[in-house]
Amino acid sequence: MKKVLITVLSVFALTAQADFLGSAHNWNNGSSDSFKSAVKAAEAGYKANLAVNMAWRDTGKMIKEAKKLNAAGKTAAAVALANKAYAQTANATAQAAIAGSAGPSF
Repeated sequence: MKKVLITVLSVFALTAQADFLGSAHNWNNGSSDSFKSAVKAAEAGYKANLAVNMAWRDTGKMIKEAKKLNAAGKTAAAVALANKAYAQTANATAQAAIAGSAGPSF
């Protein structure tokens, strides 16, 4: 009975605190600015891809364009473009992992 009571109270306590922070809070870096966190993630991924010579052609251009859009006040479009750039860095990382084992197998 104690285990059930502790479980129920724990679940209740966690759900009561679930909305303590607003929905705009980004858990990745503690910032509530979605553009800064998106660009930071895209730039980090792009630098990692450059380090292994597997960066895609347009990723750097997309990051620069996202910064220009944000400076022009088009934050929603800038966040979307930065997220696309981050997706490209994730795909390039996956491609690098596959390319490392490419070749004939005898």
